[in-house]
Amino acid sequence: MSCRKGGPTKGAPRHKNTVAFKHNKHSKLTKKIEGIAHDGLCPKCAGIIKWRKKYRKYKPLKAPKKCGACQQKTVVRAYHVICRSCHSKKDVCSKCLLSRSEWKEIVPEGEEKEQELDEEEAKAAEAEKKAEAEAKLTRKALKEKLKDPNLKERERRTIQRKLDNMYEYYYEDE
Repeated sequence: MSCRKGGPTKGAPRHKNTVAFKHNKHSKLTKKIEGIAHDGLCPKCAGIIKWRKKYRKYKPLKAPKKCGACQQKTVVRAYHVICRSCHSKKDVCSKCLLSRSEWKEIVPEGEEKEQELDEEEAKAAEAEKKAEAEAKLTRKALKEKLKDPNLKERERRTIQRKLDNMYEYYYEDE
């Protein structure tokens, strides 16, 4: 499909992945990739490289590349921009060059999900309390309207029906 102007646009994926990606854990390349240690990375870059290794997107270097700081061919890890010696001298991330003082602590994935769930539960409970408070207020307002002597019969029955429905809704679970 083309994305040219005036042509058909790309839509949603045709098929949803039903099974998560799984690579051959016993292949030589996988064992080599898993054996590579990446030190001197900020938490964000470490997570990126971890993801690349997990989904077999990591491509190890075949030959050392040039360091961005000392201009020597000493970088032996893929996705790193500076060598280990320059990393230790400058005290920065080897991939994004962010200084160690600016690194932010990243919460592990499991704990992050638990925190999100706790926040969602708190929001749901708060919303439920608000709904109950509003229902009480509306019930009071509807009961006051029923006492109005100038109310037409049709309007009075409508209000009474609303009150009955509210009662059924809130006391049905008990």
